Amino acid sequence: MLATILGAATHDYADIMEKVWRFRHRQFVERLGWEACRRPDGREIDQFDGDEAVHLPLIVGGEVVGYSRLLPTLRPHLLSDVYPHLMDGGEWPRGERIFEWTRCIAEISNERIAGVPISHVLMTGVMEYCLVAGIRSLIVETHPKLVNLLLSTGWDVMPLAAPSMLDGALILPIVAKPSTAGLLKHHELYGITGSVLDFAFAPGNPFGTAPLVPLMFAQEPHGTHQYPRMAGE
Repeated sequence: MLATILGAATHDYADIMEKVWRFRHRQFVERLGWEACRRPDGREIDQFDGDEAVHLPLIVGGEVVGYSRLLPTLRPHLLSDVYPHLMDGGEWPRGERIFEWTRCIAEISNERIAGVPISHVLMTGVMEYCLVAGIRSLIVETHPKLVNLLLSTGWDVMPLAAPSMLDGALILPIVAKPSTAGLLKHHELYGITGSVLDFAFAPGNPFGTAPLVPLMFAQEPHGTHQYPRMAGE
């Protein structure tokens, strides 16, 4: 399931992190062609993989099959240090509870977790982790296609600037906010039952040493409880 490894604790999970670096290289360099990130050791690591990063590897049978990374916006991150031109001189949200969502990818596979495609489990896990950890919003530089996916799966999305061309692709900077209603929509759309977070393995809390507390509704079997709807939903 989805583990949560804080950057400062990567040495405690060296075996999994080695698989993370190699998974990222396979996916982003070998599959997607990010040649600027190619390394002779087959490990994709950048300047933002420091102590403040939050790594979210999706682990099945001891292997990494999906991954996302969250970066605090009060520290250097991609939009601040690599892609500020996407904002065309404008500002973007920053704050202790605002993170940047990067490196999100699932391997191409027919493998499923409890009958659910791994890409759906990964996307659900990111929203669940934000709610559990207390992350209020994520900034993302992404393709319009993913923006449509986020909107259709319950994220509250707001554009931060007009789309720009980057390496031949249209990229849009956005802010995406998680919600309990959004997580419930993920569960309903994908037929997910229970939490997809692995609280027994690397339950990293970016705001302190207290253990993360599971969301009560995420523990209940799918379809066994009726939740109130928000107006207009």
